[in-house]
Amino acid sequence: MPEIINTKRIEYVDALRGFTMYLVVYAHIWSFGYHADGKDSFTNILVNFFLVLFFFVSGYVAYKKDAEWSLSSVGTLLKKKFVQLIIPAVIFCTIFCWWRGHGIDTALAPSNAGYWFTIHLFYFYVFYAVTNLVVKKGKAYDLFLLLFAMVIFCISFSHELIERTQLGTDLFHYLGMKNWRFFLFFCIGILIRKHFDSFVKLTDNRYWMALFVLGFFAMVFCANKITLRIWQPLNMLIYGILSITVIFTFFRKHEDSFRSTTKLGYCMQFIGKRTMDIYMIHYFLLPRNLSVLGNWFASNPNPAVEFFITTVIACMVMILAMVVGNVIRLSPFLTCYLLGGKKE
Repeated sequence: MPEIINTKRIEYVDALRGFTMYLVVYAHIWSFGYHADGKDSFTNILVNFFLVLFFFVSGYVAYKKDAEWSLSSVGTLLKKKFVQLIIPAVIFCTIFCWWRGHGIDTALAPSNAGYWFTIHLFYFYVFYAVTNLVVKKGKAYDLFLLLFAMVIFCISFSHELIERTQLGTDLFHYLGMKNWRFFLFFCIGILIRKHFDSFVKLTDNRYWMALFVLGFFAMVFCANKITLRIWQPLNMLIYGILSITVIFTFFRKHEDSFRSTTKLGYCMQFIGKRTMDIYMIHYFLLPRNLSVLGNWFASNPNPAVEFFITTVIACMVMILAMVVGNVIRLSPFLTCYLLGGKKE
């Protein structure tokens, strides 16, 4: 997630960014450290929505009320985002693959050795810019953006149709089209920021909020028990929207707890302002030999112990990543091209 510099930051949004970054590291410890993918675990509750939140927050901070959309301004924006998102990802991905002894296929595969997020976030800025060039601001724009995002969402689940030809297979694979489904949640972030007052009014309604909370917990405990094929995209769509609504509202309504004047708020905001550092560097620091611990968690479910131990490991990884990031930030040149910071 790139570091977006605004003249006035929203503290609870920075804290939410910190929370999403924590979830990313937590999930990667579970996957790459415990090697517990596919095993029933308390962690499933967290990892099922962390990417949705990640892209939602990216869309939320991407929206600018007074932005002008012309070919010139779009070119300037995409050039800036290319330097901010693509160049650091390519450099770190190359170093990581060399360090781990991975071949070119690992770097080019849909996961890009783990660095797919910033690459796809650049894609999403391109998609977003195109929608603003095609349809100017007005009542029709929101509907067009949402429909366009839904089309992209459906394409991402259409691999069997697209991969009928070798060209389709290559495009789906090397463009990481499976991950395009997250563009919808990027757009939801944009629309919530744009219509924030309406969103607040909706989530301040006790009846609607009760429905959202009950729906969220119903999805947490029941969604994985449904095996219908059509349920996969519906599960992601419904669970994603409910997760965004409940978690974002929680941070908004408890914003006093996440202010920089509190210890919790200060720590979470600091992480939120260093998400690029942590994301780029943490892959080098992840413990990758904790299979015994992962198997123990899977066969002896204990949510409290699992949460505590994994959180401690995640915090250690994030702290080390931020220390390395601060060393890199001693150089303005490296800050720009490795961590997506502003040129000085």
